[in-house]
Amino acid sequence: MTAAAFLVMNPASAGGRTHRDWPATAAALRGAGVTFDLHITEAAGEATGAVRAALAGGYRTIVVVGGDGTLNEVVNGFFDAEGTPIGSDAVLALLPSGTGGDFRRAVGIPADLDGAARLIASRSSRRIDAGRIDFADGRSRFFINIADCGMGGEVVARVNRSVHKGGGIRGSAIFLGTSLTTLLGYVSRIARIDVDGMRIERDVRSVVVANGQYFGGGMRVAPGAKLDDGRFDVVIIGETGRLRALTGIPSLYRGRHVARHEVEVHRARVVRVSCDGAPMLFDVEGEQVGTTPATVTCIPGALTLVCPRLAQAADG
Repeated sequence: MTAAAFLVMNPASAGGRTHRDWPATAAALRGAGVTFDLHITEAAGEATGAVRAALAGGYRTIVVVGGDGTLNEVVNGFFDAEGTPIGSDAVLALLPSGTGGDFRRAVGIPADLDGAARLIASRSSRRIDAGRIDFADGRSRFFINIADCGMGGEVVARVNRSVHKGGGIRGSAIFLGTSLTTLLGYVSRIARIDVDGMRIERDVRSVVVANGQYFGGGMRVAPGAKLDDGRFDVVIIGETGRLRALTGIPSLYRGRHVARHEVEVHRARVVRVSCDGAPMLFDVEGEQVGTTPATVTCIPGALTLVCPRLAQAADG
């Protein structure tokens, strides 16, 4: 076991800003008394294998420098290829730097480097739940914030293809702009959603399986979600017509959309989503990684996260 942290940096996140800011990031960590060994990723998916190797090699603090996509890759490194947890006594920490920053909002991690570095040095932490999504082709993916399908999956697919990704437009602006253009052409689906065995069948725009509260660059899609209660908040957004959907976007940022008649919220440990015809795309923490049908399972207390001790208040 080594006392140094294993730090995973995605230099391409935030349009290369993470790489440009690295001297300041390193100085903030050292100033807070955090010793670390640096791993710089060079390809998508690389962080998962690097973290598995680090945990096997004795590291017990894993620090992510990057956005929600890099964080998701690192989370998957806490499980082996068969999905078995590894490094159960290890802790996960985040130095936020990326396009969305939704998970940082959910847990109250400071946005400034010095504040985030001091938090890591403090070792303040708590156990949080994780989700596992299993697709029909046998692939699986773990997450700690949100998985959703329908229009959200389409938005993320477009954002990831966009020439703006990593450019001058970041965060809320890029997600909001892409959401608006996607909304104008999106065709809803008749979906079957099983929430802990209860079947719901309706015409939907999105099905959101939430461990955290925020997605899409600041949309508070699941205002009642808590990271450590052993259940997801399942937010089903039904078809309602483009005009009403457009007028409802501001309420989505404030978390007030859950009072609208086209939205229903359930709490569940296991969620299965399927539909007829063309499958719906799944977004898992900012990456489009699969399609319906899929089953999403909550794993209570799966990880230990470095976060403020009062972070539960940030969850709602």
